[in-house]
Amino acid sequence: MNLEQDHLRKLLNNLHIPVLEFDLDFRLVYFNNAALKFLKYDISILDSHLHVDDLVASEFTNLVHTGLNSLLEGAEPSSISIRAVRSDGVEVPIEVFCNVISVDSSKCGFIAYILDMTRRVRIEEKLEDTREFLDLVIEHAYAGIFLVNDKYSFDYVNDRFCEILNRTRSEILGHDFREFLHPDSVQLVGERYIRRQRGEDVPKTYSFKILQKDGTERDVQITSVTMQSRDRSIKTVAQLIDITEETEGRELLKQSEHKYRSLVETMADGLAVDDENGQIIYANDALAKMMGLEKGEQIVGFRDGDVLNGYSNDVLEKRYTDRRMGTTERYDTYLKHRSGRLVPVIVSASPYFDINGEFVGTFAIFSDISELRDAEAEARFLLDLLMHDIGNQLQLILAGSDLCNKESSLEVVEGAQQYVRDGAQRCLDLITKIRRSEEAKDQPLFLTDLIPVLKGEINLLKRLYDIEVETLNLPESVMIFADGALSQLIWNLMENAVKHNPKEEKRIWIEGTTTDDTFKLSIADNGKGLGPAERTQIFDEVRRFGGVGLHIVRQLVLKYGAKLRAEDRVNGYTNEGLKIIITFCIVHEPSE
Repeated sequence: MNLEQDHLRKLLNNLHIPVLEFDLDFRLVYFNNAALKFLKYDISILDSHLHVDDLVASEFTNLVHTGLNSLLEGAEPSSISIRAVRSDGVEVPIEVFCNVISVDSSKCGFIAYILDMTRRVRIEEKLEDTREFLDLVIEHAYAGIFLVNDKYSFDYVNDRFCEILNRTRSEILGHDFREFLHPDSVQLVGERYIRRQRGEDVPKTYSFKILQKDGTERDVQITSVTMQSRDRSIKTVAQLIDITEETEGRELLKQSEHKYRSLVETMADGLAVDDENGQIIYANDALAKMMGLEKGEQIVGFRDGDVLNGYSNDVLEKRYTDRRMGTTERYDTYLKHRSGRLVPVIVSASPYFDINGEFVGTFAIFSDISELRDAEAEARFLLDLLMHDIGNQLQLILAGSDLCNKESSLEVVEGAQQYVRDGAQRCLDLITKIRRSEEAKDQPLFLTDLIPVLKGEINLLKRLYDIEVETLNLPESVMIFADGALSQLIWNLMENAVKHNPKEEKRIWIEGTTTDDTFKLSIADNGKGLGPAERTQIFDEVRRFGGVGLHIVRQLVLKYGAKLRAEDRVNGYTNEGLKIIITFCIVHEPSE
């Protein structure tokens, strides 16, 4: 070994790459420290005169011999991949680069540089496993997966994609994807494909329709991205999900919701739903109208106590507790109307629970029973009229007829006959008033000038009772909605003011007060007046204060949408007489 070789070997000993030298007989003559460590030999290996075959797996020996002999014959050096055998018998994948060693232009051996390929082989094996795993996942994925090139054609499709299109791979690969689109979807999908190819920002996920082989339409949802292939072309990778059943389910649910919402919104009864805390979260328009409002949304946020009349917090809390226990309830109560009046209703309330059986609130149906209550009140009134008013007159008639006998004097008989005639006439008057009241119920309202009707009744009162009526602030015209019974309303109030006035000198005052939208008509007298409690009860149909006349007044005021109240003629002095005030809504005729 010359000085040059000795110097080279010293350098090789410091390399981290294993380096070996072989003689022309392929026997080991040198290794550096890295080779010693890699092959797990000690320094005595040189005394063993190992052959290259001892260091290479048997299936690679011929390849190694051929390669070394080729180098001797002048071939260009190149690397080969083989497996080396360590001292412990373990085969290790390596990449070997060999060249010939020449001294003084004479070939004397070979030098080999070794790269440990263990890590690379493991990575490649892992990548292969991963590739196989991905192939398995893609082929058996729930979604259809496909690859489209920059010419609109399919380069790859998985099994699920073929199932969705109901076609074989050969019927899809190489074909233009637009062939399988529903005509309504061709433009949408085509435009988005082009824009995506250009790099524009378009939705990654959207829905459209496809056609299967037999022409069946299917709804699908796509999620797609683009990628640049090795040839620098832009390809689209996408997954497709068949959402036909889901779409049909949503459509059926939508139709069902529309059907039940239409039912709820058009039902005559009111409906409200509240949450577990008793706060209303939904109300239909029918309930709003019962309360004098326009839309159900105006009630949302209310609590039961804001809607129902006369319930304490303790009572309402007890009801919430019962609802949570599953109690269903039906009861009569009153709704609070915007105007301040009370609307009689029947409430049917039931709890509702979620799919887990948890209490989430209450739904209640409100049935307006105003007409029923009115009919009941009318029936009570007529029965009371029959038993008391007409009954009293019949008693007078019977008493008068008893006096009409042979033993009575002519004067007594004539008085008795007058009793009979008066009683019969009063009965006829009562029947006539009731008949007119019933007839007025069915009359439609029409635009009426209140003032001429009022003046006509005032003149009639003057003639029949010979009484002076003072008028104040009456305008020339007041247009309201009323019917033919308007005169009865005015007459009954004025006649009551005269009949129930015990004073000899009876006086009546008629006054009008006009605002932008209302006209207040007051009828006052100088009678004995009414106390605060009586004034409250005078228009209470249950109390039946004032007889048939005031009953008719109550009905007509309600029909006309007017308001009625009673107060002292002179504030604070009950014995100075009574004042009845009717507030009408003025109808403004459109200006030309």
